[in-house]
Amino acid sequence: MKLSKRLKAIYDMVNSPCILADIGCDHAMLPIALMQSGKCEKAYACDIHIGPLQRGAKAIKEVHLEDRIHTVLSDGLQNVADDITCITIAGMGWESITSILAQDIEKAHHCTQLVLQSNNHVDDLRRWLNEHHFVIDGEDLVHEQHYYQILSVHSGEQTLTEDEILFGVFLDQHPLFTEYWMYVLEKKENILKQLQPHHVGYADLKQDIQRIKNKLAQSKKSVFPAK
Repeated sequence: MKLSKRLKAIYDMVNSPCILADIGCDHAMLPIALMQSGKCEKAYACDIHIGPLQRGAKAIKEVHLEDRIHTVLSDGLQNVADDITCITIAGMGWESITSILAQDIEKAHHCTQLVLQSNNHVDDLRRWLNEHHFVIDGEDLVHEQHYYQILSVHSGEQTLTEDEILFGVFLDQHPLFTEYWMYVLEKKENILKQLQPHHVGYADLKQDIQRIKNKLAQSKKSVFPAK
């Protein structure tokens, strides 16, 4: 199963062995790849819409894994069996991800791993996880037309700093870290140029820009320490 760079990064982050619930499965590419490689013992390919489930079921049938990957029509985790040990949620906004987790928080906490990829506001996702008793134990950053941050978490207690919420717990040494935040910095500076100082978001945006500049300066010093 050929995976995109984003899905391959999620695949690599999933711990083995596991019983997987892939929420928002589309073509079921991730559970199929995990099953074919032996990383996954059983999987549930879940979606709230029948169309993606039908596409997923077709793909599963083509590789003869119907007995090990089960399609589930479900609003988030609601109809998913209790034997799952790993949850993957990718390709959604942070509010959708946290809503899914919140409505079945006990099931989420029961799992040994959650792998989450939000399309936006990853800092808000980290803050929510921190406030709802999840520990971030791994992170990755990939570039595939867009930049994607991927988090691995498990149930537990962790106190994140404001910098860790914004920039990540493990990403400051990532090869793409500087490239990504230079990209974000340029976008924010271009937006700032279009705002008047009295605009309601001006001060916060200016503060964000300075935080990014400070972090990039620190990152550069850590890569090239003073002699």
